[in-house]
Amino acid sequence: MTAPDFPDSDEMVDLLRIRLRDADALDASGLHSFKELMRDQADVLPDHWYWDVFDELEAQGHLNRASRKLNGGDACGRLSADGRLYLRSAEQS
Repeated sequence: MTAPDFPDSDEMVDLLRIRLRDADALDASGLHSFKELMRDQADVLPDHWYWDVFDELEAQGHLNRASRKLNGGDACGRLSADGRLYLRSAEQS
């Protein structure tokens, strides 16, 4: 049995941004587990991906300040205003 192909990294980051936005719309005050939001992709995402993408989104200013890494390789968060603006801009182009 071969390992599943890793999907395009940028597409997965964008998918997480979209899912964070959608989760924020349902619960604007809660922090959302990256692993839970991406559970349907768990078989193709390596364990370190969640912390790596946290670092990337944080560096871009796309995560709310309350966002954080969790034990076990998970992270949780909400989108920042910059993250929401990024998605709106991407959807308009």
